[in-house]
Parts: sequence; structure tokens; C-alpha cells
Amino acid sequence: MGQGEGSQIIQLFGRGVRLKGRAYSLKRSTPGQRPKGIHLERLETLNIFGVNAGYMAAFKDYLKEEGITPSDEIIELNFETRINLPESKLKSLALKDGYKDNQIKGFKRTHFPWLYEVPAEFEGKINKVSIDLDLYPKIEAMSTQDKTSITTNASIRNKGKIASTTMALFDFDRIYLAIQEFKQQRSWSNLRLGRTRLMDFCRTHDDWYTLYIPQAELVIRNIADIRKQEDMLIRLLQDYTDRFYKSLKTAYEGQFYDIVHIRKDDDALLKVYHFEIDNTDDGEVYEKQIRILQELVKNGKIGEASQWNAGQMVAICFDRHLYYPLFAIEGDVPLKMRPLAFDAPSEIQFVRDLEIFYQSTLGQQIIGKRSIYLLRNADTKAKGLGFALAGNFYPDFLLWLVDDATGEQWLNFIDPKGLRQMNLNDPKLGLYKEVKVLEEKLGDPKLTLNAFIVSATQFASLLNVSCEQNDLEERNVLFMPDGGQVYLKKLFDRIG
Repeated sequence: MGQGEGSQIIQLFGRGVRLKGRAYSLKRSTPGQRPKGIHLERLETLNIFGVNAGYMAAFKDYLKEEGITPSDEIIELNFETRINLPESKLKSLALKDGYKDNQIKGFKRTHFPWLYEVPAEFEGKINKVSIDLDLYPKIEAMSTQDKTSITTNASIRNKGKIASTTMALFDFDRIYLAIQEFKQQRSWSNLRLGRTRLMDFCRTHDDWYTLYIPQAELVIRNIADIRKQEDMLIRLLQDYTDRFYKSLKTAYEGQFYDIVHIRKDDDALLKVYHFEIDNTDDGEVYEKQIRILQELVKNGKIGEASQWNAGQMVAICFDRHLYYPLFAIEGDVPLKMRPLAFDAPSEIQFVRDLEIFYQSTLGQQIIGKRSIYLLRNADTKAKGLGFALAGNFYPDFLLWLVDDATGEQWLNFIDPKGLRQMNLNDPKLGLYKEVKVLEEKLGDPKLTLNAFIVSATQFASLLNVSCEQNDLEERNVLFMPDGGQVYLKKLFDRIG
């Protein structure tokens, strides 16, 4: 095909990896999903051939520059977890069969809404879509790179709108095609979009978004400024389209949830981690340590496994989690793992805080004779528990509080995250109310649903917030910097 980094070569690799994937996910299967002994991983591998050894050497050097280790320089290792499921049946939620995505009664097959127009059957069932876009961090970063000076006060943030006179200069063909591409990338084929409707919506409405931006950035000085504001509008419309579609889909699917029990064969219970370890001296040290941990886990030696660590890698073996270990990587290591250990330090901190609280005198007093169980939730429908409220939001953890004597269960959706930039209108902050609506529909008197946001950001550092900490706590937003004993006591008190 060629010898250089030309367009044909780049296109060739693009076509190679753009496959449908497992269950049309655009992704390969994980080791835990593959039947053993049939070498499915070979079928899912993109092979690249070169007639000249020099070509492949150059390609491998290019991969290394991009941070990718060539496959012939890695050691592959599958690590089997140990399932820790209790005898009592833990209740969870799942969308009924037949109502998922492309199934015959799914949203995509039964509803064909126009974008920006709420269908009559959904009136009053979804909140008005409101988008907040904060461009201050981006502008500050750009001014730093350009070594220019821009003064921004975190407590004084200008709210701006794109002027209708500026919008009259926009290329709506480009905007229309950008939104079409956005929805096509997400396979939202049932969402209809018209160019004229799009123009009317943008030119006659500006109450659907809040733009945090210095007023000087909205002044038109040249053609480039027009293009820059056009890009802002595209970003706002993409966020709006995402929120609009997911709100309708959630409102429809919310009618068809069932109570299910967690089983050992659930995909949510991670069975296998897959490691790709650099074939180096450092990599061999990690491989040896990981194999030692594997033996401890297989033999159920949770105490010894919880003491294991390998440099920048730690295994969290909390006996209340439904499988172990959970891996925490706290620095540069000569390996990659799938799935990733944790997405953010706040997730690690939450698990550690909960383990300490559970073992403390205060925790035992509050929990009493009830039992707790924790599960790190998957962030996709393929592996998650089919829970898609508040804009397709998958909280990081599911925490059960179970009274074995009465059979009562409290299922709590918990998401530790940084909230510094988040606005109070974010749908994630409304999940605590959404789950109560769902709880009433389910009609199980012995199942209570709750949702919490655990903020890794202290209250004093929040932006875009004009209320007191107590007001946020009434909305089940708790603050990790207050200390594990403090915020977890509030959490369990609010659970009931």
C-alpha cells in the first residue's frame, strides 16, 4: 500500500479496527467472556503484515512512541478473581427482556422522536433539558499556553449567550452535519433531525443553555471569532442532543424494570483480569508478584492477599465486596490491565473508607445486626446491571444493607467523584429522586432504593453553587474531605 504515513495507510488501519465487535459494542470480548479452548482472541486480533522487515520495525517504533507495546514484547496473563457472593439473595434491577435497545419493544424500535420536540406521551415525565457549559478552564489554559494574561475570578463568572446577530452568520449546513454525525456515531437511528427545525430552535430559543464565558470572548472581531462561536454552539447542541435522547429513553425504559437477584454468572461480577506485562526485567518482577497473589486468591487467603503489594500496585481485598481483589495502581507500572482498576482516586478512597468504617466501633453500632455488601458497578449495559437512570448514568458502586431477620434490603447507588465544575442542574444530582419514583413502580415493600453522590471536592471549593452544605446533603450529596467516619455516618443515617 505504501511506505509512509500517508492517508491510504491511515485509512487501511482504520478499516481494520472498525469492526462491529461483541454484541455490536464496537469492542473485542474480554478474556472472561470468551469460551475456553477455541482461541477466539486470534479472530479478534488485527494482524498487520509487511513485505519488508524495515516497514514493521518502523511501525513498531511508531507504536512505542504512541505508548503502545508491540504484542511480541509483552507477557499476557489472565488473573481469576474469587467470587464472594452471600447466601442471601441480593436484589438488583434489570430492564425486562424485550425492551432493550434493538429488541422488538425497545425504545429504538418503537419511538421515532424529532430532536428538540418532546412527544406528547412524555410531557410531564421528563425534566426540561438544560445545558451548562463552562469554558473558563479552557480559556485559562489557552491563555497560559499563549503566555497572555486573563483575569478570572472563580466567584464572579459571566453567563453569556450567543447573539442572534452572530448566529445569522453561522454555517448551519456544517452545524447540521455535525449533529447528524454525532447521533450516527451513537447509533441513534430513530432520532429524527431536520435542518430547518434545527435553525428555528437555535434562533428562537436561548433558554436551554447557560454558557459560562468572559464577555470579551463573545465579541466578534474577525471571521475566526465567528467560527469559534459556531464551535461553541455545536458543543452545546451535542450536549443537548445527548441529554434529550437519553431522557426520553430513560422515561420509556423506566416503566419496564424488574427486580432480579445477583447470581454468580452475572457479568457484573468480574471473573477475570487480563494483564499485558512488558517483557522486561521490571515486568518479570510484576509477573512473579501477580502469580503469587493469584495463588493466595485461589486458596481463599483473603487476609494474606490484603497485605500484598507490588511497588505501585495494590490489591484491595475487602471481604464485603462481591469479588476480590480490586486493583489500585498508584503510579507508573510496566503493565496494562483490562478492565481498568479504578477510574479515579476517589473510588479507591471510598472503598478504603468503607472498610475502615465497617470495622470501627461506630460503624458496628450504626450497622448493627444488618449486613453490608459492596459491588463496583460496570459502566456499560453489557456488564452493568441494566440500570440507566438520570441520563444513562451508571454510579460507580452498589451498596446493599440487608436485614437477614426481616428480609428487608436497602440498595444504594453511590458515585464518588469530583464536583468542582459540576452544576446543580446536572441530572446525576437528581438521581436520588429518580430512584424513589422507580421504587414506587417496583412495588416491593421490602426493597428501598437510595442514591448518593460522594464529593471528593470539599464544599468550599465548589463552583457554580449558591447554597449551603446542608442543602446539598439534603439531596444526598456528601463530602469525602469531612472524613470517612463523618460522611459515612451521614450516609447510613440517611439510608434508614
